[in-house]
Order: sequence, then structure tokens, then C-alpha cells
Amino acid sequence: MRRPLILLSLLASVPLFAADRGECDAATHLVTLYQVRSIALKSYSSEYDIDNFIDHRIDDLREPLREGGFRWVRWMRPSGSNGPEVKKGHRAVGVQDRDERDTFEASGDHGFAVRIEVPEKKTAFSRNNRVYVGSVTIRYAFHGETRTLKKSIDTWMNPDTSRTFDLDTISDHVDVAIESSTDAKTVREALVEIHILQAVADDDPENPAYPAIQSLRRIRNATDSRYAIDDEIARLETAMFPQSDPMPIAQIIADLRRADQLSRSSKDADKDKGAQLFRETMRRLH
Repeated sequence: MRRPLILLSLLASVPLFAADRGECDAATHLVTLYQVRSIALKSYSSEYDIDNFIDHRIDDLREPLREGGFRWVRWMRPSGSNGPEVKKGHRAVGVQDRDERDTFEASGDHGFAVRIEVPEKKTAFSRNNRVYVGSVTIRYAFHGETRTLKKSIDTWMNPDTSRTFDLDTISDHVDVAIESSTDAKTVREALVEIHILQAVADDDPENPAYPAIQSLRRIRNATDSRYAIDDEIARLETAMFPQSDPMPIAQIIADLRRADQLSRSSKDADKDKGAQLFRETMRRLH
């Protein structure tokens, strides 16, 4: 059984060509998918290896910029309320009646709003206490320009309350500093948090590589990458060469390896399954 497996592996191998950065027409798209499949065909490759290659290839196709970020990535506000955020907490030490204030800071990238929150609980099992929040200073960079937003809350915030400040843009970077204090009896027992609400990366459809990126993301998110790889290649080959009859090579190789493994079992039932799987797989090649 090993000879057909080796022969099919040789026939299935494809040359790998390096695509010019910024150029991704249908041919380059197809070569990218062949590269993914060539990794999947190796017996020692894992899902991690496939995912790792896809992640790096997507980054290449987005065209990294020298100053950071990507040419073909837009930062967008998340559509729902569960977008990414930087969250940092602080237990107030200063006592408000003594006019003592703590300065607490947090930083994050691609923020579009800042929320100051006194959560309902300070731990999973203990209720939080009120916090006095004074001034809030937000410094954020946008297209090389630094802006400063100063706000004064200057009031007690009870547990499970918050204040949100919109930046009216998606910043490159945000630094936040707040003043806080609490009651003498709740020193280090009153938690206040800074939340920097962050935008999410969205691929620009104007990118010539956009179709290839979408294909790679579908493979990346698939339950079984072998089927996804073959499906993506078949879809593109059929579009490029209407008379072609795409072959699910990754699936066939995987089935032949499984048949070979079963044939080596000490159990007769497994050997029978292996022989049947081998016959069915070879029939697909005719």
C-alpha cells in the first residue's frame, strides 16, 4: 500500500512560486492555496503548522508598513458590544476626606472610547465599594497628531456605574490617567477600572489580495482544514479553468494514510476497514 501512497504524493506535489508583494491576481491566489496544501500534505505537519503559515501569509498579503500596521487594513468600530478592550484596575488608597488622590494610568492601541467603571464586585465573591473619581486625562495619537481630552468627573461613583468618553475617531494609541480616592474604611477595598474600547482590524476590499485573504481565513476557521483547502482550490480552479475537473488531493492523501494506518493494526476488523477505505479512495482516482 505504501507504493501508491508515495506515488500519489509525488504526483500531487506542485512547484512553489514567490509572489511579488502587492500583487495577487487569480494565479497568485491559486499558488497561495497550493502552498497551504503542500504543508497539509506533509505527514509531520499539524494544524498548528497550517494555521501558522496562513497567519503569516495573510500578514504578507496585507502589506506591512515600515512604521507599523498594514497598508490594506482598516480599523473599524465593532458592530456589537463585545469588541476588544484594554482593561486595567486599581484599588484606591487615597482617602477622599483627607483630600488624598491616587493617580492611575492605562494605555492601549486603536482605541475609540474610554470608559471609567466601578465594577459591581472587586473579586468574584466580594462586593465592591464606592470610589471618588476626580479628573480624567486622555491623550491620544491620530495620524501623527497628539490630542488631549481633559474631563472632570469629581463625584462618587457607586459599584456597577460607569462613565464613557468618546474620542470621535479611532486613535493610533491612547494613554489615560485618572485621579481616585475612597473612604477611610475602604482603603484598598474599592476598585476602579479604566477600559479602553478598541477597534477591530478589517481587511480592505480594495486590496488586490482580498479574495486570497478571504480564502485563507475560511481555511483557518474550518473544522477540518483538508476539506476546506480542497474546496477553495476546486472553486478557484473551476473559475480559472472551466473545463477542469479538480481533484481533492488533500482528502485523498489523508484517506490513504488512514487506510495504511488501519492496515497495520493487529485487529482484523481494522484491517478490513483499511482495505475498504483504500479501495474506495483508489476508485476516486479513476
